[in-house]
Amino acid sequence: MKTELPGEALAEAAARDLRERLPLLKSGVTLNHAGISPQPESRAIADFEELRARLLPGDGLARISGVRDEIRRLYAGLLHVSPAEIAITRHTAEGVNFVAQGFPWRQGDRILTVSVEYPSNVYPWWNLRDRGVEVVPVPEREGRVDLDEFLGAIDERVRMVAISHVEFASGFCFDLERISAACRARGTFLFVDIAQSIGVLPIDLRLVDAAAWPTWKWLMGPIGMGGLYIAAHHLESIRPVFVGSDGMVPAADYLDYRFEFRPDAGRFEYSTENVLGLIGVAGALRRIAPLFGDDVADVVAGRVFDIGEQLISRLEERGFRLYSTRLPGERSGIFSFATPGNPAQIAARLRRSGVEVAVRSGRLRISPHFYNNAEDIERLLKAL
Repeated sequence: MKTELPGEALAEAAARDLRERLPLLKSGVTLNHAGISPQPESRAIADFEELRARLLPGDGLARISGVRDEIRRLYAGLLHVSPAEIAITRHTAEGVNFVAQGFPWRQGDRILTVSVEYPSNVYPWWNLRDRGVEVVPVPEREGRVDLDEFLGAIDERVRMVAISHVEFASGFCFDLERISAACRARGTFLFVDIAQSIGVLPIDLRLVDAAAWPTWKWLMGPIGMGGLYIAAHHLESIRPVFVGSDGMVPAADYLDYRFEFRPDAGRFEYSTENVLGLIGVAGALRRIAPLFGDDVADVVAGRVFDIGEQLISRLEERGFRLYSTRLPGERSGIFSFATPGNPAQIAARLRRSGVEVAVRSGRLRISPHFYNNAEDIERLLKAL
């Protein structure tokens, strides 16, 4: 008989709690956490709005004055970095642009990337081409990026490597340890979009120089919030391109102008934040962060891989072909399938039956989370 590990018990309790907070599961199921996750029920935002209606504005805000610092601490623990290296943003694209526009580029510099990146990790780099910066993509082939080929493309002109930890369409997961070692050996800046790994895979951002992410995918947080990591030793070299009072060292009076950036990543938080968004992010991190402690870090991914194996087995019986890699170290929570029929029509039919998946790069993309179960898979199969 299999002995249940403490991490598995913790994850199972968290899964039950999430399912209780998701009344949509009574009539449907979402298997698109790589797109937009469902929002678990919570009273926190409504409670704060009711509180604001009863208090002076300053008193209401004072009640949540510590939420920014709590978010930074929770992110830091989840990602193995310092809270001082974390900034709260609105989405991945904002973080990418902070790095792209703030980096000290030189004419002729190159950015090495992958040919199938999500647009938020493409357009900010393309926007540098009129400054003499060249973007060089390495191809993905059959759901994989050949790491030897990729590392071999880091030449003396490559100042930055800009990749996704997990590719959004295929689900290919990069070996960050190997990429990091190669970049550090050459003095190359490593930027990573972790939108498709934070909240589902263990991540150690000490391996990279900068990273960006949203909160509404695997973190199951609010839409329109995100995060940015800048390694402490790079804070002075990435110049903020948006500036405001919140990004500066506080002064006693608003008219006491001092153009002095905050010493930490808070310098990128240039103005008033979305307070309701902050409350939602804090709630999401309180739910997910305990599942990534040192002794349980792999439990979420393990549950997702188990669900994925069930999906693969059952769908292959129906003529679907897995496109995503199954090689150890390259798997993620994204399972991309070539379909026996039109994938858009299949996705539409599933949606009419209350099952949400996605179509990316002409394939059916299914991205379950750790709380999904065999019942959810049966609902998908029945809808097919």
